[in-house]
Amino acid sequence: MQPPANALTPPSPSVSKPDDFKPDAKAEQILAASREIILEMGYAALSMDLVAQRARVSKTTLYTRFPSKEELFSATITAECDRRGMRFQPDEFDELPLRDILLLIGRRFVDLLWSDAAIRVHQSVLGEAARQPEIARLFFQAGPEKGMAAFVALFEHLAERGLIRTGDPSFVALQFMAAMQGGPYCALVMGQCPLPPEEERGAFVAKVVDLFLRGIAPSS
Repeated sequence: MQPPANALTPPSPSVSKPDDFKPDAKAEQILAASREIILEMGYAALSMDLVAQRARVSKTTLYTRFPSKEELFSATITAECDRRGMRFQPDEFDELPLRDILLLIGRRFVDLLWSDAAIRVHQSVLGEAARQPEIARLFFQAGPEKGMAAFVALFEHLAERGLIRTGDPSFVALQFMAAMQGGPYCALVMGQCPLPPEEERGAFVAKVVDLFLRGIAPSS
């Protein structure tokens, strides 16, 4: 999900489940049911009773894995980001050229950011945040904050390898993410256009990547 465009430094991660949390089969059922409910009705309608019913698990099974509605919501957002490839290590792309790295992570981010699920959750969070400010905090910590941390770590790694030229890789990483919120993203959030086809998404990412490369490539 998206970071604020004017963020300059990533906040410290703070989510309910540890980063090495690996859902088992029952947890996956629960997360799938939670995702379904959130997309259908929003956070306010997410209840542990309804999730247990949809997931066809006992309340004991549910509460053993997710002790509260807040933890379940956070885990659901994190799981969706993970499913879209947003949990990556800085060195996992070391075999690729710089442009290919940026194209790969940019496309992953756009495919998540512009997805129907992400748009609907974003709309729901904005709509409910005034009445329940806690939902915005949970959403930000479980989604954007983790994504920001991953991008910052990657760009710092690229700078250390001499692949990019910048005195502030954290700032560059966050601006790269912000640039991916351009194009039709605003119209998508406002429900004013359909999801662009795959080739259009790819072309948009390539334009952003090439623009960045002209600004951060090391001097030859």
